[in-house]
Amino acid sequence: MPGDYFNLKLDKSSDISYVGQIRGQIALLVADGELKPGTRLPAVRTLAAQLGVNVNTVRAAFARLEADGLVATQHGVGTTVLPVGHRALAASADGIATNTVGVLIAGLDPFYLDLLKGIESTAEERGTLLLMVDTKDSTERAERAIHQLIARGVDGIIAVSVGGIDEAEPGAGLPPIVHVDQPDRDRSSIVFDATRGGALAAGHLLDHGHTRIGYVTAPLAFANQREVFTGYERTLRNAEIATELLAEVSDFSIEQGQLALARLMEVPEPPTAVVASAGVLALGVLREAGTRGLQVPEDLAVIGYAEDPTARFTQPPLTMISVPANAAGRRAMAVLRQLMDGSAKPAGREVFDVRLIVRESCGRHARTD
Repeated sequence: MPGDYFNLKLDKSSDISYVGQIRGQIALLVADGELKPGTRLPAVRTLAAQLGVNVNTVRAAFARLEADGLVATQHGVGTTVLPVGHRALAASADGIATNTVGVLIAGLDPFYLDLLKGIESTAEERGTLLLMVDTKDSTERAERAIHQLIARGVDGIIAVSVGGIDEAEPGAGLPPIVHVDQPDRDRSSIVFDATRGGALAAGHLLDHGHTRIGYVTAPLAFANQREVFTGYERTLRNAEIATELLAEVSDFSIEQGQLALARLMEVPEPPTAVVASAGVLALGVLREAGTRGLQVPEDLAVIGYAEDPTARFTQPPLTMISVPANAAGRRAMAVLRQLMDGSAKPAGREVFDVRLIVRESCGRHARTD
């Protein structure tokens, strides 16, 4: 391997031994994917000469990496990188407390930003450093991020609306994890009563006499999106109203909200009201309504789930289902801290209530909220 690619640097002033530094840096390269399975490491003498250390130092670092399950050494072949899992990376981190916490979020929607503020405010109480990763709703990105965070020795992880993490597997080697807004998780999980939120939204529109109520949603494969839809669907069925006015889009954005309403307005009997499963989608619906010359709420009532900070400033101000994201973030960090300290064992789910904030997009005058 070319020396300029395998670029390790030793810090003579560090309290960590040269063996530990070499081992740790190689583990990070593996976690980051820069050293892929099957990659051959430099020969012991080559790397020792490059770093200016004794060959026994490099040999000891390689031996510890082999004990961690990160590499394998074969006579005549050399030392090569192995496919690794969480347990091997956790072993390479030595289990030393770092006062750092990894935060995985599914995107940069305003909802997540408010939740992050809650996490940060509690983390600051003890000077805990947060390492935030946007997984962009990708299971592959989430898995890679977990590898990287573990290799960096985080003391715990908060996963916000991120699936594909199986911390229940025996010997998985994961640090404590708290899930937020992931309804299909039952251990150390902070969730919102999203089903009630969907029911509140649909019920509010029924109270206004609407019978053609459309639904705009991000992929229903996401557990949190299914929960909101379940509340909407159940409420309409109980009222003996059809639920076929559904527009499912690919992600959370104003543009996708616009696209969703455009689809709904193409049917022979378009909706007179729309529930959007996210604040940003509701903003898109409102924009598309204006583009089409529809008056809100006279021609189309609009209500969104998960309050967006701009909702009160739109024209008209949007009626929303408010979700206590900031409070949930604070609680998630508090629960994780207990798990990291060993003062609590993994518990079940904590459910945060939601509430309806009535403004003007469904036909009522704004009220103080």
